[in-house]
Amino acid sequence: MKLLPIALLSILPLTAYAQPAAFVGISYSFGGSGIGLSVKVLSDDEEDQAVAALGASYYPFAVNKFGLDIGAGYTFNNAAALVGWDFLQKSVQVSGGWADIEDDNSTSTVTTGGGGTDAPL
Repeated sequence: MKLLPIALLSILPLTAYAQPAAFVGISYSFGGSGIGLSVKVLSDDEEDQAVAALGASYYPFAVNKFGLDIGAGYTFNNAAALVGWDFLQKSVQVSGGWADIEDDNSTSTVTTGGGGTDAPL
């Protein structure tokens, strides 16, 4: 009887899988630290998706120069916008910048002159 729940779970399809994405951008901490440079890991590398983020920031003009944050946001075409909480700065942080987002149009076709068939590149 103890193996029944394990057996039932093993037959369920496990299709939820996401690749992480890298993020590099500018952030603003509302706690007086001002503008900083951030690097983060996003929970998904797909375009037009809600994502979770975990990152670190450097605030060159602040007394406390470093920050560690967790947040959420949205991905665009090779970009992301994020809102989170910086634990070292103890304040809300907003970030925007470049993200290594997977391109949906990564395959293209070429029409050949002879027969008019499409061949993938």
